[in-house]
Amino acid sequence: MPSVFQDEITQITPELRERLKRNYFHANKAILPSWFASNMLLAYLLLGLAIFFLIYFEMVFWTYIFAFIFISLAFMLIFNWIKPYYDQKNNYSLRPEHTIIEKWLIEDILKIVKPKAIEMLSLNPLTITPENFIIVPHPIYWQVGGVDPNNIKRIEVDKYFNYSTHFVQILALTQNYISYYCCIFDWINNNNILNANTLEFFYEDISSIRVETHKISNRLINAPAKIEGETEDYTAGNSQVVVIRNKSGESIEITVSLPKLQYTPRVSLKTEKVMQTLRIMLRNRRFGEEYQIFKQENIQNQ
Repeated sequence: MPSVFQDEITQITPELRERLKRNYFHANKAILPSWFASNMLLAYLLLGLAIFFLIYFEMVFWTYIFAFIFISLAFMLIFNWIKPYYDQKNNYSLRPEHTIIEKWLIEDILKIVKPKAIEMLSLNPLTITPENFIIVPHPIYWQVGGVDPNNIKRIEVDKYFNYSTHFVQILALTQNYISYYCCIFDWINNNNILNANTLEFFYEDISSIRVETHKISNRLINAPAKIEGETEDYTAGNSQVVVIRNKSGESIEITVSLPKLQYTPRVSLKTEKVMQTLRIMLRNRRFGEEYQIFKQENIQNQ
């Protein structure tokens, strides 16, 4: 992508930004269509007829007229044959850089998902600070209700992937309780927020905070059709989950890591950081201990 475009990318319109996001995940590298496609075969036939008329008929006015018509139709077919290639090539050239897509994802989570969470949890925005508002997204790469499978995409970037659909989890650590919000963020489909849920635990009701390994059995969206006796594991694999349990047995589960999906480190959060923040905040609320300000490494909640 030209450097000029990179320099001006923060000044683009919202409409163009949405188009660029879709291009990033949907646009494929242009491939020249087959020379033996139906349009080209018809073009060959019309050019052959034009040559036939010019060679075997007298060079009269009507000969040139018919030859001109055949040649014009042939070039129209050639144009229709080549146009999709250049359209595809143009769309592919408008794909933003990987780092820009990652930056936009973080911005959109903060701009679109965060306010929804604050609204649903009935929080005071003036009290939201980086140390008591934790955002933990992870990608979705399996079929999920409400999301068009065609919008569940990923693009390989060196040793990791950028994803189009995410599960966003938010913990708000207020004065007396932990508020939890989660949703599916269908990012390239008009920033849709789906299946939003909330839960709250009072600090005195929390019985444990621990890290567990959970198996995600959802089949990856790019997996082949399932066959009996297959040995390859096409599921999303194991995940690291921070589990907050209360005395009644209810739990808040925050999926922090999905190693098999290898998603960009810019939108991931380390398990130990989430655990450290929760334990420090819990001790502070229960026993009045001082806690250090926790600043997320990847998602800045400003």
